[in-house]
Amino acid sequence: MDNRLRDIADFLIGLKDSSEFSPARIGSKLLPYLFILDVERDPLSDAIRLRIQLIGTSIDQFFRRPLRDRMLGDFIHGPRGRDVMEAFHHTAETHEPLWMRQIMQLDGRPPRFVEGVCIYLEPNRIYGGLVMGDTAENVTAGFEQVSLSKTPPSS
Repeated sequence: MDNRLRDIADFLIGLKDSSEFSPARIGSKLLPYLFILDVERDPLSDAIRLRIQLIGTSIDQFFRRPLRDRMLGDFIHGPRGRDVMEAFHHTAETHEPLWMRQIMQLDGRPPRFVEGVCIYLEPNRIYGGLVMGDTAENVTAGFEQVSLSKTPPSS
């Protein structure tokens, strides 16, 4: 796991709920990689929607567009997009913290490893971090996830 993500995950897992979160407490070095999602439920179908409440500058720059106030599902695409969305929904439903990694290609740029953590905090928010890694040459589109209650893979 990327050290920045490990620091974000350790900090977030140590919080009792979202009222204990403060950007000042996590530190300016990690803020560019941080995201906060509001977990919204459709009152008629009980379907989960994830609204981006806060997104770090590193993430916005990678996607080359502002993502705040957009639905997560509006821009998660690609061969493993469904797996990514299912992982986020799993965390929203079960409150199990997860580490994820996939290979992602945007706008004709070379494929890159994208690694993230997501941690549920009451009431109805998912906090986490996302880092874009090295170019993934000669690698097929892949996705993996591990519960943060277990030791995630080392980088």
